[in-house]
Amino acid sequence: MPDRFAPDAGYLLLEALVALAIIAMMSTLVFVTISQMSQSSSLVAERRRAMLLARSVLAAATVDSRTRAVASQGSDGDLAWSVATDSWRPDDVGSLPLAKVTVTITDRTKGARLIRLAGVKVLR
Repeated sequence: MPDRFAPDAGYLLLEALVALAIIAMMSTLVFVTISQMSQSSSLVAERRRAMLLARSVLAAATVDSRTRAVASQGSDGDLAWSVATDSWRPDDVGSLPLAKVTVTITDRTKGARLIRLAGVKVLR
């Protein structure tokens, strides 16, 4: 009667299982990497949007407009902004009266401050 089991029988199955385990671990790493890249991309987009809003509000708050003043606070979607104005006089006696304008952008859903920009406005 011939030998039913060769000495190397079953090694192909074992090699296939090891290969599947390696593929499973690598696919998990790829999934985690893609997830982190997606989160990072959305954070960058949120910061970019906050920076654009801060620059727009700061530009509107520092321009000399006699017709319409910028509100001290407001919102744009899930971003809230506030404007603070403080008088500022440089050391030069003959200088124009100036005001320091600070714009703060916060995320309304998280309550976290995203951006703070400051500029100078000439008072008339």
